[in-house]
Amino acid sequence: MLATRVASAAVFGPLLVAAAYFGGPLLWAVTTVIVVVGLWEMDRLFLARGSRAWPALTIPFGLGLVILAAADRADLFPFVLVAGVLTAVFLPALWPTRVKATDAVAAVFALAYLPWLASHFILLRQIPGGMAPFFAGLVGTWVFDAGSYFAGKAWGKHKLSPKVSPGKSVEGLAGGLAAGGIVLTWLGLAWLGLPAVEAVTLAAAIMAAAQLGDLAESAMKRQSGLKDSGTLIPGHGGILDRFDSLLAVMPVVYYLWILWLGAPA
Repeated sequence: MLATRVASAAVFGPLLVAAAYFGGPLLWAVTTVIVVVGLWEMDRLFLARGSRAWPALTIPFGLGLVILAAADRADLFPFVLVAGVLTAVFLPALWPTRVKATDAVAAVFALAYLPWLASHFILLRQIPGGMAPFFAGLVGTWVFDAGSYFAGKAWGKHKLSPKVSPGKSVEGLAGGLAAGGIVLTWLGLAWLGLPAVEAVTLAAAIMAAAQLGDLAESAMKRQSGLKDSGTLIPGHGGILDRFDSLLAVMPVVYYLWILWLGAPA
């Protein structure tokens, strides 16, 4: 597991930091890769259980969400989502020999889970002053994850969710909360300039989203009977394995930020 984390950090860490710092086309490109590769991986997960998420359907609509986010037109998200959902729902009736009703459910879930959530990477970064909360979400997730891992390795005895992710422990969660809570609260107060209540709220929200995002992806893999979502890094998993927590964290940071500071103009 340590080798996995080191390899992931070596590959994705500098790229994410650069994308967060520069934003714009680099972040758009990174988000596009996450969406396209991730949707193929979701199809793989569903296929293991006899259904399809049909990347030929989800990728075009997913890219539409990314394009709208890049153009600062999140107001048009509902149109793309509704079009994607209707297309998925109608396909079993139009092509009953190839598409099952469960495929439609899988495609709708994949569209909502990956491109819609991932588009918030762009939305958050493009808010005026959005680089700071983006980095807070990124660094906070990494610190929480590292704290959970090392505390779990050192003291983990009680399983946190044995049926979903047997490797995670209550002690690991406590370590992640301690490390992440300190760092995130400091970032909120000293860097983001938030009042104490909002800084603590942001820290708690990021850590809760990071843990639940990780568990959600673990549940999908376990129900599919697969160890990893993909093979992007041989022996170390795929896009979903590497971005599961951030997919949940960035939308949470985005909506808290616009709640506190007002919707972007």
